[in-house]
Amino acid sequence: MDHNQFPALYQAADKASIDAQSMYLRLIKLHIFLLVFGAALTVNPLPTKEYSLINAFVFLCALGVSMLLAIKKYEKLWYSSRAVAESVKTATWRYLMKADPFRDASSIKEVNSTFRNLLNEILHSNNQIGQLLGGNVSTTEQISNEMGVIRSSSLQDRRDVYLTSRVDEQRKWYANKSAYNKRHSGYFFALLILLQLMAIAFVLLRIAYLSWSIWPTEVFVVLAGGVVTWMQVKRFQEIATAYALTAHEIGIVRGKLSESETDVEFSDFVLDAENAFSREHTQWVARQNS
Repeated sequence: MDHNQFPALYQAADKASIDAQSMYLRLIKLHIFLLVFGAALTVNPLPTKEYSLINAFVFLCALGVSMLLAIKKYEKLWYSSRAVAESVKTATWRYLMKADPFRDASSIKEVNSTFRNLLNEILHSNNQIGQLLGGNVSTTEQISNEMGVIRSSSLQDRRDVYLTSRVDEQRKWYANKSAYNKRHSGYFFALLILLQLMAIAFVLLRIAYLSWSIWPTEVFVVLAGGVVTWMQVKRFQEIATAYALTAHEIGIVRGKLSESETDVEFSDFVLDAENAFSREHTQWVARQNS
């Protein structure tokens, strides 16, 4: 199912999360760059007054970025918006698959009302990000025609859609992200070791060549600090491990689909699967806010 057919609240929260994440990571990169650039400028053994003022201005800009990060709280907005998006996505898939609490009722209006009430609860429990959920997408439907078509399809068709577009898609996503983070954990750890070795080498060279006036030791130290900061922000190894476990858990849950031959059994399967998806996301948000 195309995400453009998901509720307007999901689309708005998803966009808000992506935008906040992008701004947060760009500012972190800018902050690291300014610190490294400022450290590189300090290497000059004979700075003029104007040169020193430029150097001070670079560090002042780095301070400004730090204050902007603290004031705007893009990281928190990123996590909160993602929590809303994932909560709406979980509710939507339960609605589509006729899983509790959206089982068939006396009329579709009753089910739709239950779904809208749940979206309303999600929205009001996260009203701190209300200013991020505007835009053209807020005028689109919460229950699209495509959602109605999928919900009204046969049990077998709903099983096929859920297996392909939800279970297998999520399993592949977690597996790929786990591999990606594992690779990048290795890359950045190797870079960190290299930068520290370079800093040590220049310290030792300074002992052997005292007459030299230019020593970029501080640049490598600040670069190493920047790599550590980036690794802490991205949490490569932690995410690689957690996502690998989630991919395996989804694989285990997937095997139960063949046993879901009735609406009640399929509803229970969807609940188990959605709990597996939301559990990792809930734990991820908790880790980020800890």
